[in-house]
Amino acid sequence: MLNITYYTSIRAYRLGISIAKLFGNEKAKKWISGRKNWRKKLVKFRSKNIEKPLVWFHASSLGEFEQVKPLIERIKKEKIYEDYILFVTFFSPSGYENSLNYKIADKHFYLPLDTQSNASFFIETLQPDLAIFVKYDFWFNILNTLQEYQVPTIYFSCNFRPDQIYFKSYSKWQLSILEHIDKIFTLNQESKDVLDKYNFLDVEVCGDTRYDKVIQNAERKKSFPNVKSFKNNLPLLILGSSWQPEEKIIAQYLKEKQKELKIIIAPHDISEKHLKEIEKIIDPPLIRYSNLNEENALTNDILLIDNIGMLASLYQYSDYAFIGGGFTNDLHNILEPAAFENIVFYGDKFSKYPEGQELIDFGGAISLNSYTDFKTKFEAIFNDKKTLYSSKKKSKEFVYRHKGASDVVFEAVKKLL
Repeated sequence: MLNITYYTSIRAYRLGISIAKLFGNEKAKKWISGRKNWRKKLVKFRSKNIEKPLVWFHASSLGEFEQVKPLIERIKKEKIYEDYILFVTFFSPSGYENSLNYKIADKHFYLPLDTQSNASFFIETLQPDLAIFVKYDFWFNILNTLQEYQVPTIYFSCNFRPDQIYFKSYSKWQLSILEHIDKIFTLNQESKDVLDKYNFLDVEVCGDTRYDKVIQNAERKKSFPNVKSFKNNLPLLILGSSWQPEEKIIAQYLKEKQKELKIIIAPHDISEKHLKEIEKIIDPPLIRYSNLNEENALTNDILLIDNIGMLASLYQYSDYAFIGGGFTNDLHNILEPAAFENIVFYGDKFSKYPEGQELIDFGGAISLNSYTDFKTKFEAIFNDKKTLYSSKKKSKEFVYRHKGASDVVFEAVKKLL
């Protein structure tokens, strides 16, 4: 047993999920049902193609899956890997369910709970030739088993800080496992410096594959004619993946604004309950995207997005993006709007997201701490077209300067396969 505290925490997590399910939590229900009979399902899948080599990718959730897509596609297009199975696992239901239409991957699967028994069965049955993890989803029983079976392992887009638990005196067993990962790619030099202090052997700065993905999304953008009509060549502000703090700020601003401005609200939570909460606080009335048509697009100023999947392309129509999560240190994707030349706004609590400060320093984003701060800064740049134009250009330039991380990771893949 690796560590009794870790063992206990894993079991406690499973108990918590079970309790949440009893109280009707839909995500917990999906988490449990998705893993039902996972051993039989895995044996059935692998027994049909046991002779084929396999690359296993793990993405905790939907955001991490977006980061791994460029790498999957890079491997898939190489003729020498055309017989390889590309097997993708997820920890969360949101990642799993939203991945099912992505047919470039050969199999989508839930990661089993990280017990020793599960880890041994999973690795023995899957028999991966290479394991690739996104960011810092460290499952120590699984990692230990991969190392016992000498399966090469890559982590990419990692961000390390000296205060993380892995570097505490009581976590030496975790650090020992991390030190034996074959290749770690960090987001920045600061992360590499942290690992260098502990004599990690193969660490390289390569940046973030999210930049490759948002560039790819921008170049493959979908068009929405009714949204284009809604914009009507007017300035447009979009709330991207918004939560209540951002929505309350916009609701207050709408009561005071004097400017001709179109607004799109694309909330992170699109449950009917939350959509109705937004409709209740927004004045003047808004229209839901599901009700938008050619006739009413021009007569409405506020559009509420009530579906998932179109946000990344919606930024092509906006000039300003106010991104959710910045008031709680859970900042959502600021790179997607930047790739479309948006000046980006977000709350000032983003310490876990290096790109938050980097985009500000580059001149493509503005942080906020209150409604008054939003109103002052938004109207200042709204009225200063020269600065607005410069900031929009800088936001896109910032994204494209970071292109190419997927190619760097791919070179390591070729060496380890």
